[in-house]
Amino acid sequence: MTVRPYAAAAAAGTALVTLLSTVLTAAPAQALPPTTRTVKDATEPDKAYDITQVTLRSAPKPNRPAVVIVKHARGVKAGDAVEVWFDLDGDKVPDLHVSGDAFSEFTVRKAKSFTKDGKDISNKDVARLAMAGSTSKIRLFLGRLGQPTPTAFAVAVKSSTFDMPDSTDDWAPATKKFTKPVLAAPLT
Repeated sequence: MTVRPYAAAAAAGTALVTLLSTVLTAAPAQALPPTTRTVKDATEPDKAYDITQVTLRSAPKPNRPAVVIVKHARGVKAGDAVEVWFDLDGDKVPDLHVSGDAFSEFTVRKAKSFTKDGKDISNKDVARLAMAGSTSKIRLFLGRLGQPTPTAFAVAVKSSTFDMPDSTDDWAPATKKFTKPVLAAPLT
């Protein structure tokens, strides 16, 4: 039996084209979220406690906190408040709500929406809120939530002042909208 070289080459070429078309048409791999994300918010002088920037940063190690830094247009004063809702599963529905007033305590609750909070879990030390200067800092210890530990998170931030009308509240990135997610901690 003799094999004609051009027939073998044609068969190999057809096989290669079939293989390449299969590889090139396969669904692309899902990219991981970044480890940091900064959302700039326009300066709005009519807002009582104006948010100018929100930065999300993943935890550097699994036993360290992820951090959310909220920058304001002015320094904190008595009566100022910050609320942060966390989306931990990517469904664009709040899962955790951290709220606190300047120079006071803060509360951490499980959340089901932007208007309904669930169980108070402040005693689990899942999150910490500090307000100083023109910065609010939220530390998030996701490993303390229990299993499964979220792989990414997104936030919606609201700032307000006690004696001002609701129309002066400021939201970032927008009213009841979440940022894009960041990786919660390095994948092991």
